[in-house]
Amino acid sequence: MAGALYKNYLRLCEKWGVDASKKGRDLGEFIRQQVAKEFAQGEASTVQDIKECEKKLESLNRLASNHYGKKFPWNDKSTVCGLSVDDCRKVLSTENLKLLSESKLSFIDRVKGMIKMSQYGMKKKLCD
Repeated sequence: MAGALYKNYLRLCEKWGVDASKKGRDLGEFIRQQVAKEFAQGEASTVQDIKECEKKLESLNRLASNHYGKKFPWNDKSTVCGLSVDDCRKVLSTENLKLLSESKLSFIDRVKGMIKMSQYGMKKKLCD
């Protein structure tokens, strides 16, 4: 049974990409690490709670296939603060978050700066 679960988790990892802009913080990367940890011996691994493992696999498959995004479509392609999905990705990139953490501004000022940077095509530096 663990062999079939292992193969299904490998298929899930294939579906779930890794976002290079979120090095060390990416969910796809985390899932791969957990699969490697849980199935350290590959198909020969033993699983403590098969039911729980299957539930997690089903949940992750629903997320990877955008099940809920298709079930409950959202027509507006912007966020609460008016940023597009691409702008949010840029703002949340590891590189940009590193710039923010090095800044001496307050948290609110840093968030405002992130929004301004995304609105100006990220050409301005945060700490001018």
